[in-house]
Amino acid sequence: MSPAEPVRGPWAGTTTAVTIRGVSVPGVAPVGRTRALAGAVLLDLAVSPLFAWDVFTDSLRRDLGVSDALLAGVFSVGLVAFMAGVLLGGRAADAAPPRRLALVALAGTVLGLLGTGAAPSAGVLVVAFGVLVGGSTGLGYATAVRVAGTVAARRGLALGVVVSAYAVGTAALAPTASALLALLGRGGTFVVLAGALGGILLLAAVLVPGTRPTAAPRTTRSTRARPSGAVVALWAAFGLGSAPALAAFAQAGALAATPGAVALAVALLNVGNFAGRLVVGPLSDRLGRPAALHADAALLVAACVPFALGAAGPAALVALLVLGLQYGALSTLVPAATADVVPGERFGTTYGLVFTGWGLAGLVAPVGAAALAVGIGLDGAYRAFLVVAALAWGGVVAYGRSGGSTGRP
Repeated sequence: MSPAEPVRGPWAGTTTAVTIRGVSVPGVAPVGRTRALAGAVLLDLAVSPLFAWDVFTDSLRRDLGVSDALLAGVFSVGLVAFMAGVLLGGRAADAAPPRRLALVALAGTVLGLLGTGAAPSAGVLVVAFGVLVGGSTGLGYATAVRVAGTVAARRGLALGVVVSAYAVGTAALAPTASALLALLGRGGTFVVLAGALGGILLLAAVLVPGTRPTAAPRTTRSTRARPSGAVVALWAAFGLGSAPALAAFAQAGALAATPGAVALAVALLNVGNFAGRLVVGPLSDRLGRPAALHADAALLVAACVPFALGAAGPAALVALLVLGLQYGALSTLVPAATADVVPGERFGTTYGLVFTGWGLAGLVAPVGAAALAVGIGLDGAYRAFLVVAALAWGGVVAYGRSGGSTGRP
């Protein structure tokens, strides 16, 4: 290397430092990285309306005269579209400028929200909220995670901050939308939300890089077609490890088994989810990703045991907090672990594939738990989830044996 040669960053035309006589001196990159991560945080903050869907259902049911089953179907379409947005958006994020993708997410999210506010029928809801909002927010999420997942140092911290913004966005949006619905009605509420979230997304687009990521080296077709053993193990660990918490989000009140504790149960799940995302990422930078994943798997087993034993009251509420913590931690650890085992130029594509494990769990786990609860009770359903938790831990073991990186600097 020449006496003053820049070290290339993850985007074409960027630098992370300048080496002068063998000493790495920070250049413009730390500022550029901070700016990019700030944009990624705002992007994840603003693409969170999908999981506030329950706030809107009463108003939509009353305005359109549709059934709960049909409204649940809109959410299911949104979940599939979100998963597809992450899958396809991850691939796009490996090749396209993050700013361009953020602008696409902005356009789709704003149009979808405005369409939801004006929808005259359930069919329009499916297209506006399910397809447009679901797919566009999935694209935005994938773009934000790709920006955070390709930083060179303290990757767990970067991902923890970015993905925790998604949890904050949902937690803030739900009460805000509820107040707006009471004040402005459905149409006015969605206009305000479209304007507010559109403004945040526009600022995010300004902050994230406007240049393409560095080009990936050419690979053979067989290399592209076959994910590594570590990636397959992460796919299994993510899907299986998310399932109990995803079911709990739909059954929080019943799991608390305490009259009047539904709101507290949901709040504890969300507090745990946020804390797990924010805290465990930087911890994994110190402990190593495999160790953190093993701790997360143990936490999942510990959270499921009280429910399997029929716990109620304070014990159940503590278990919900622990389950939220485990789920949030896993949501940070999996993209960080993925980034540890694939080149940066393929991170978006690979994480999109891994994320489909979460998507399948989101579709199957809540419905499966509800069906099991009818026959064998929620305690029986969580005895089944103990088996799922053990299988998820097996995925973590397989990740370590397949060459999973420590994740430490």
